[in-house]
Amino acid sequence: MDIRRLTHFIALAEEGRFAVAAERMHLSQAAFSRSIQVLENRMGVKLFDRGAKGASLTPAGEMVLARARTLVLDAQNLQHDVDLIRQGDAGEITLGAAPVPAAVIVPGLLSRLRRNSPELVTRVRLGNLPALLGQLNAQAIDFCLGDPRLVPPQPRYAMASVGRQLGAFYGRIDHPLARAPRVDAEAIRRYGVATIAISPALMDGVAPAYGFKGHADFPLAVECDDLGTLVHLAQHTDVLALITRSVGDTHPDSLRRLATVENKAPFADVHAIWLRDRTLSPAAQRAIGLAQELGVQVSGGG
Repeated sequence: MDIRRLTHFIALAEEGRFAVAAERMHLSQAAFSRSIQVLENRMGVKLFDRGAKGASLTPAGEMVLARARTLVLDAQNLQHDVDLIRQGDAGEITLGAAPVPAAVIVPGLLSRLRRNSPELVTRVRLGNLPALLGQLNAQAIDFCLGDPRLVPPQPRYAMASVGRQLGAFYGRIDHPLARAPRVDAEAIRRYGVATIAISPALMDGVAPAYGFKGHADFPLAVECDDLGTLVHLAQHTDVLALITRSVGDTHPDSLRRLATVENKAPFADVHAIWLRDRTLSPAAQRAIGLAQELGVQVSGGG
């Protein structure tokens, strides 16, 4: 069905005169009349009675008018929805988030997406990066946020940096080490450490920055991928939490950042990761761009 000709038909039905309807459609009267004639020929029925006073709907025209208005409105709504999807303002995306970006990036990202694109449906899947990559491979998610250092390099993935998160050791505000001018590896060893899951290879790079020989020497007490739980442990026990500064520093009344050897190595090097051979939707591209903006704001470099 020709939506353009149906629009002309509706205009004539509402205006009742060819000249007025043609002007409304920005057409010459001759071109407008031909459009109505073609529509009648294609339908095989007479839609208007022509007379000195103009054009009036036939019974067939009355029936067609109601359906035509529905079809034209549906077409307009469809085009509107397509425009929104093209701009990244509508449709659906599903993203995955590993523990660090889930805590420091995702809340702000969801807020911005909701404000900027209220018609966009966003689904979030949480988990460790290997599990999220499994969902990515199955195309169950559009992209995920995580630290690619946790898994072996794979050429099937494309990546974009979302920002580095610096880490630090935190203890409760009245912890025995809270006021120490400098906390060394032996002091940390006495209380044990609670942190997220870190691969042995990555821990071999992190541990020496704090005076430990490697992952086998690191005094791990609790491994948990929920940063809120790690914060709770540090607030209520003697265990020390190795977490991002962007999370730990938000609890100044209950946690204290310990004075360890100054370490600028990233605790988490967050990237957006997606399948290289799968084209990202405009909405997913916009979400990654917003995540990159937020990553700069919450870099935890203070």
